[in-house]
This record gives sequence, C-alpha cells and structure tokens, in this order.
Amino acid sequence: MTLPSEEAPTLELTPPRPPAWRRRIPPVTRLLPGAGRRLRPVLAGLGAFLVVAGLLLRFYAAPRLIAAPADFYAVISLADPHGSYFDQGTLTTVRNVTLTYTNTIRGDPAASTGNVAIWDSYTVLEDPKRNIQLQTTFQRSAFDRRTGELSDCCGASVNDDTQVRQDGIGVVFWPIGARETTYQVYDTNTERAWPAEYSGTAVVQGLTTDVFTQRIPATVVQQLPGIPTSLLGLPGPARNIVADRTFQADNTFWVDPRTGVPVDAIERIVSVLHAPSGQGQLMVASADLKMTPASQRWLADLSRRNATSIDTLRLTGPLGGITAGLLLLCAGIVPGRLLRLARRQRSFRTREQRPGINLAPGIAPGRQSGPWFDWRETRKHRAGHRPAPLGRPFLSYEARGDQLTAVKPCAGPRSGPGPGLLRVWRAVIRNCHDRR
Repeated sequence: MTLPSEEAPTLELTPPRPPAWRRRIPPVTRLLPGAGRRLRPVLAGLGAFLVVAGLLLRFYAAPRLIAAPADFYAVISLADPHGSYFDQGTLTTVRNVTLTYTNTIRGDPAASTGNVAIWDSYTVLEDPKRNIQLQTTFQRSAFDRRTGELSDCCGASVNDDTQVRQDGIGVVFWPIGARETTYQVYDTNTERAWPAEYSGTAVVQGLTTDVFTQRIPATVVQQLPGIPTSLLGLPGPARNIVADRTFQADNTFWVDPRTGVPVDAIERIVSVLHAPSGQGQLMVASADLKMTPASQRWLADLSRRNATSIDTLRLTGPLGGITAGLLLLCAGIVPGRLLRLARRQRSFRTREQRPGINLAPGIAPGRQSGPWFDWRETRKHRAGHRPAPLGRPFLSYEARGDQLTAVKPCAGPRSGPGPGLLRVWRAVIRNCHDRR
C-alpha cells in the first residue's frame, strides 16, 4: 500500500541522544518525580545559607576561634650530657654530668577567659642521676590568647610573687602568624623581657620554622648571704659575705610562624657567684641545654594539627561553603529559567512541525530507506508514558523516494516494559522488515 505524497506526514529527524553518562545521572531536580518546582526553592535557600555561613566563618568565627587553648598540658624537656654545677652537699664542682631542664605546663580553664589564657608552668633544672635539684621556678602567666602578650592580671606571679611584672611574650606560646621581626621574650630567671631577633629560617622535624636568637647579659638575680670567701677564691682571712648570683644565657628558638609553636630550643646558661665588689667567682651551673627529640616530635605534631585547624577555619571551610552554596544557587535558580525557555522552544517546534515521524539519527527522508515503526508509540515511550498493550499490531513503513510504503503488519513484543523495551521494539521491526 502506497500513501500519496500530499497525505504523507512530515518527516522529522530525531535529535541525537545525549551521552551515556548524562542518561545515567539525572538532574538534581528530577531525583524526585514531580518535585522539580518544589525542590528548586529549597536548593536556592540552602545555597544562600552556605554562602553566608562561609563568609561568617572566615570573617567572624575564624578570628575568634583561632586562639591559644585554655585547657592545655605539655611536658617539654631539654638536656645537656656535659653539664657542670656546684654541689652544695659536698662543696665541690661536678663536671661532665647530664643535666635536664623540664618544663611542665598546665592550663587553668576555670580562670581563663575568651581573650586571656591562664597557664601554670613548673621548671626544674636537675641532675637526675644524683637526684639533685639545682633550680626550681614556678610561673603563673596570663597572656592574650591570640598575640601571646603577657599581662599582670588574674593573679600572674613568679615563685608566688605577684609583684613581679611580666611583659613581652612567653617562651612556650608565640604569636599566631609570627612575623620576621624582633620580639620581647620574657625570662623567668631575670624576671624581665629581652629582645629575640629574627635570624633566618630552618627546617625542624619537616617544618619550616623562623629562627630567633636572644642574648641575656650577665644580670644579678639573687643575693646569697653566708657564702665563705674561700669558696669564691678571695684572699685574706676566711669570712662569710653576701654574694651576688648572676645569670646569663644565649637562647635560640625555632618557631612555626603559622601556629606560634616553638618546635625546638637551645638555652646556653651560665650562673656564677661573685663578691659584691665583683671579685672572686664560683660557677653555680653551666649547661648547653638542647630540646630532646621526643619533645621536638610532640611539638611538631601539635603544630601540624593546629595548622590544619587554622587552614580549615580560614580557607578550606569558607571556600568549600561558598563554592557549594553558589552551585546550589545555580541549581535552584538558573535551571528554572533554562527549562522555561526550552519549553517555549519545544512548543514552537511542535506547532510548526506537527504531525511528524521521528526518524532514527542520521537518516533523512528521500535519501535512505529502511524500516520504521509507529512514531506515536515511539514518542510515548520516550516521554515515559504507558506503552501500548502488549501484542498490539502496528504498521511498519519504508521510505522510498518521496513516499512512504506500508509494510506487512507486525505484532508488538509479548513482554512488559523494562530498561530494554526500546531495544525489543527495534528488534521486532528489524525482524518484520527481514520477513518482508
């Protein structure tokens, strides 16, 4: 049977199918059938919330959360295997012995505030082999949780003396984001701050650190009565005098500038007794104290954890929130406009080209021939509508020149709808054409 050309429906090429990955991953607004219009405002609102949250995290929360912890505990050790000191029990000088300098730090959360942290530190210089303590110092420090600046508030004291003024920064906590400049670093032995100058960079435990050097000149720190002149090497008859104990040190600190954590330290200390006139000398203690590898590793791990938290609050968190928020805003606002434009264009094409037959991609009418199936059933299948009853006969057409020739009727597949339904229809048509 031949259809006249004037009665033949207009042939319309089927647009190429989208890539396989686009067919497998539906748009976010089509995850729930019929929920596109209801889901887009939710996505837009969530996107706006994430953008605002990212900005608040960067410019409001981060400056307040990045601070020294109020609840802190650490034990930092320095040691010198060739130290020397004067043993008061035997009145002799002991040389080439191991001296350790242990600093135990414990935070006081109850006394701390949002801006000020209270830390207690107890330092001991001792000979662990002979169980002799050469010097002990207790410090209660109050400092700014972001800049590390010491203050005299909140019961700050040195050896329980609240009259001692503390200024500068502490040895344990340096400013977050330390700069290449000179800092005033407080020393508990002389009870005052001394300048620590920036002198370059160095790698310690895999971290790039800023190096600061501090020189403390000989300073009288204590007056001791009842010291025999014979111990000081003074000529004349033996007598007891009031001697001055001086302290001097050359300190080097390796500080991670990102977190303000001192990863390494060396303290070269010398303590000497002198007569009031400056004559005579008795070495009290001499040591080149270097931080132990275990303390270096612990502080380096602490600095890495703090740096990760700081990067999350300043960069990763805000950037992730703003990026996700912008994507959700686009998903909630832009697709609606694009879909409305696509519907208008599709409606225009339908009015201009209806009725028509959807041909397979790449085959134009009048140039190629081949078997085709009922275009109405195909359009319903692609639109997701319920297919025709199983076994319903339909006509197969063959394009010959400018006319369509109806071929022998064929029965539809005897199976229900499924993911391979379109392939089954094509196979039935192909078999029908072969039989013809």
